[in-house]
Amino acid sequence: MFEEKVGIITGGTSGIGLATAELLAKEGMHVVIASRNSEKGEETLSRLRKWSPRSIFIKTDVTNSQDVKNLVSQTYSTFGKIDVGFNNAANTEAASNATHEFKEEDFDHLINVTLKSVWLCMKYQLQVMTKQNSGVIVNTSSMDAILCSAGTGVYAAGKSGVIALTKSVAQEYGHQNIRINSFCPGAFRTPMLEERFSNLSSEEKAKLNESYQKLNALGRIGDPIEAAKAVKWLLSDDASFVTGQNIIVDGGIGFRFE
Repeated sequence: MFEEKVGIITGGTSGIGLATAELLAKEGMHVVIASRNSEKGEETLSRLRKWSPRSIFIKTDVTNSQDVKNLVSQTYSTFGKIDVGFNNAANTEAASNATHEFKEEDFDHLINVTLKSVWLCMKYQLQVMTKQNSGVIVNTSSMDAILCSAGTGVYAAGKSGVIALTKSVAQEYGHQNIRINSFCPGAFRTPMLEERFSNLSSEEKAKLNESYQKLNALGRIGDPIEAAKAVKWLLSDDASFVTGQNIIVDGGIGFRFE
């Protein structure tokens, strides 16, 4: 289904992004990995080329307009098309600081990473896709956008913005055969989550793990490949009549709070 297709994946060097990149590469997609970290980017590329020899890495800061413009133009000049955009780059730094202690520069940074980066990626991806009259985009939001838990105000606002932006832009470009959806992952065993665990004592780790299990209807933390399979479906022709939607992949955390 993805044979000879070209897809850009931001945040593709770890977690859900990496799992998705590998899944799509195995299906024959030419994957373009975008990341600020060159070492991780090249390391990821060497893995992907086992299945997809023409895949490439482009160093990119997704909050920088010129970088994103270069990412898209370099992809287009290399392959002559862009079929897929998975705008997945994430950063939770300062995401849980109390509102009265939150620094303005942290606010700007978090909104830039969570929301502006998605807007920038779509802006330039759509410039190519409108010429092709085809394309599929998936933007990563978060369950924080749905649950809006205490201490995550700015992060939740940015991720909520991703959902609203996705729905609006999907309406704008549907007539040009371009589908755009978002998805909200719950708790997955990604490096970002592992980092949170790494700063805790053994007792604290056990309590946090137990709390995730209690909140989650399936009683466990997800594997990134489970999220990647959902993203793959949204990007595939199997979801050809799905656009402007926000798909929740959370193991059953969300409905427990309805």
